[in-house]
Amino acid sequence: MTAPPPTPPTSTFVRPAIGLLAGIGVALLLIAIGTVIAGLFTLRGADALTTAFPAGYVWGKLVAAAIGAFAGGFTTSRITIGRSFYTVVLLALILFVAAGGPALRGTAAFPNDPGWFPLTLAIVELIAVVLGGALERLLERAGTA
Repeated sequence: MTAPPPTPPTSTFVRPAIGLLAGIGVALLLIAIGTVIAGLFTLRGADALTTAFPAGYVWGKLVAAAIGAFAGGFTTSRITIGRSFYTVVLLALILFVAAGGPALRGTAAFPNDPGWFPLTLAIVELIAVVLGGALERLLERAGTA
């Protein structure tokens, strides 16, 4: 019995694309789960979505966004290991623009969010993705040293 032929190397385009999609998926999944958890613990009553959101819910959404973006940056960096940091920065910009869109329009994604929330969310996600990617790169360098 002969050994199977070696697998061809991954295309230079495929790994960054997979890393970007995986980072977006991880970030959005964790943000959604965190937002639901924050809502379960803070929103009460039938009119909870029609009145001003409690501070606990707003801060819970912000923490969920930070954790999700950090994990997304870490995931993207892990998949694109050995390549440039470009894909992580691209993920950070995608999440920044997605969250910052309402801030640029002068509105909130939800009318009950505080006025400062959309821009703060965009900045927190941008920083968290870069920090997650940078941490993974530091851990990778420490492991190979």
